[in-house]
Amino acid sequence: MKDNCIARRGAAFLLLAGMIFGGCQVFAQDATDTSEEPVALEAEELIFDQRAGVYQAKGDVLLRRGQQTLAAESVQFNEATGDAQASGEARFSDPEAVATGDVMSLNIKQDTGSIRNGRIFFPKTNFHVAGSEIDKLSKYQYHIQDGTFTTCDGERPSWKFSARQLDVTVGGYAWARHVFFHIYDVPILYLPVMGYPAKVERESGFLTPRFGQSEKRGTELSLVYYQVLDRHLDATFYVDYFSKLGVGKGLEYRYILGHDIEGEAKLYHVSGFDGFSDQVAINWQHEGTLPGQVRLTADAQYVSDRSYFSDFGEVAGEYNQDHTESVVAASRHWGNNNLAGQVKYLRQLTQDDDLTLQRLPEVRFDMLRRRLGYSPFYFGLDSSATYLWQKQGDKVGRLSLRPALSAQFTHGDWLEAGAEIGYRERLYSWDGEEEQKGVPDATLRLGTRLNRVYAVNGDTVSKIQHILQPEVAYYYVPGVNQDDLPRLEFDDFIGRRNTLSYGLVNRLVARLDSAQGQTDYHEFLYLRVAQEYDFSATQHVDLLAPDREEDERWSDLRTELIVRPTRYSYVDLDSRLSTNGGGLRTFGAEGGVGDGRGNALALLYRYREGEQEYLGTNLSLAWLKPVYLNYQRRYALNDSVTLENVLNLEYRAQCWGLFVSWRDRQDEQQVTISFALTGIGRAYRSGMSFP
Repeated sequence: MKDNCIARRGAAFLLLAGMIFGGCQVFAQDATDTSEEPVALEAEELIFDQRAGVYQAKGDVLLRRGQQTLAAESVQFNEATGDAQASGEARFSDPEAVATGDVMSLNIKQDTGSIRNGRIFFPKTNFHVAGSEIDKLSKYQYHIQDGTFTTCDGERPSWKFSARQLDVTVGGYAWARHVFFHIYDVPILYLPVMGYPAKVERESGFLTPRFGQSEKRGTELSLVYYQVLDRHLDATFYVDYFSKLGVGKGLEYRYILGHDIEGEAKLYHVSGFDGFSDQVAINWQHEGTLPGQVRLTADAQYVSDRSYFSDFGEVAGEYNQDHTESVVAASRHWGNNNLAGQVKYLRQLTQDDDLTLQRLPEVRFDMLRRRLGYSPFYFGLDSSATYLWQKQGDKVGRLSLRPALSAQFTHGDWLEAGAEIGYRERLYSWDGEEEQKGVPDATLRLGTRLNRVYAVNGDTVSKIQHILQPEVAYYYVPGVNQDDLPRLEFDDFIGRRNTLSYGLVNRLVARLDSAQGQTDYHEFLYLRVAQEYDFSATQHVDLLAPDREEDERWSDLRTELIVRPTRYSYVDLDSRLSTNGGGLRTFGAEGGVGDGRGNALALLYRYREGEQEYLGTNLSLAWLKPVYLNYQRRYALNDSVTLENVLNLEYRAQCWGLFVSWRDRQDEQQVTISFALTGIGRAYRSGMSFP
């Protein structure tokens, strides 16, 4: 036994330069070799063969090397080569994965080895792999025979893929051949080959499909492929089948360039079946700063006809949209000056587009108020140059200039006064003719801010501040004959104005002190009342009440009330009441309550005299976790008809989700079903949306 050293001391321990057991000195690493991490070996019984350089460890064996750990009932370890043979509930772990198996053969220096009847868990992606034979080819690569993989926990996962051969790259993909998809243990789908992302970063691949049934579109099937092009570029490709319309093909391209340049371009085309025409939709959104500190924004839309919105719109305001609007704008700001230009094109979808007024282009230069020396006076300038264009109509160039001189005065801490005198000059050019007209204007404002703090000394609310802000303003514009000027839009006529308006704002703000000593402020009440008196009652146009009689000098009384008792509850009211016996002109009410955990109820009411009376409901429930419900309803009270019912149901499991949506509108019903496996996204909708 001269070549062997045996230690039995309950828990023998070997580290770095070695320990002496029974007069025998052994080494796990040469004390002069610092190129590799040291190895520590613990066991109830440890035998070292000095000639072979092999350790035989038994009983609660634990081998450590840096962040790598090997635990088993029995381990044979060659400290020179780094080979380790482990058996009996073997378990190997490092920062990337945890592997278990009946028998393991590992090389801890080269990060290679094999496992019999093993399992590997990748915690960063919650990815589970199992197989009869698992080979660790390198630090990040594995090959598995007769294996399974899933992102579900538990011995009997909700879903899994089984494969004859499986190759996994940590931080990359799991590629499998001869694959079956299982719901629990029941195989329901066969694939000859597939790839599955095995990392948390975005990855290219197919998203789970979406199925649906619609009265307009018929049976729907949406297949989506997501492609990562670069760190800041990606694209999504769509192929949609609609049994009643045709086949849709779509592309979404997203980009982030530099620190603040980003955008998204969408293209969608439907090849119509017999009896249905092709449809095209294009959308581009962009925002960012170009060289020279020029800010460029774009929001461009195009559809071939209005049927696109009725066929593919899924929310109110989209499926009943009757026009598209495209705007591309650039601006440059320096000091108190701002230069901006835009091209705006409006396309009507339900009526003749020949008389639609376009702005091609419009340029604005604004000089913000700047103080004149040390005086209380300020100077500002607003200017614009616009080319107003119609296909079959007028084509007019308009230049508008409005210099203004203003002053600000304060008296103590309670009175603020401001006055402004301006002169708007407009120059028109059309069909070889030119006209110009100037209109002066004047404004005087008086206001103050009063506040008082009340001590409450409650458990949460310590103080409440009441803020009172009254304001009075006088506007004057003389009557100027403008009959010789073109009148294409609202800005082309400046009506006479001789009005006095008043407003009163009340605000209540609570100071909230937490038990941890943190302070926060919460405005729980806002009330504003405003009205206007017209001294002349002539030529003043009320857009909400164009039939207003000329002797009605008092405008509608505008009242706004916002009450927010808590962070998750609110009531918003907005009304216009005629003080001349005309009754309620408009009224809007919205209220909601929630618990911050997914349970919420919101009610909406809108009324406009002689036009609309509308009720909306939005209910979200999370009490039935993992089932989540959302119900929305829109009801027209004036016509006693339901405009839309929407019910969304979502089941969130640990590693998968099921989504069912039912939509009932006046002209169609639609049901869609989609699901998602953790690690694979889902197709949210067919067609293309216009955000």
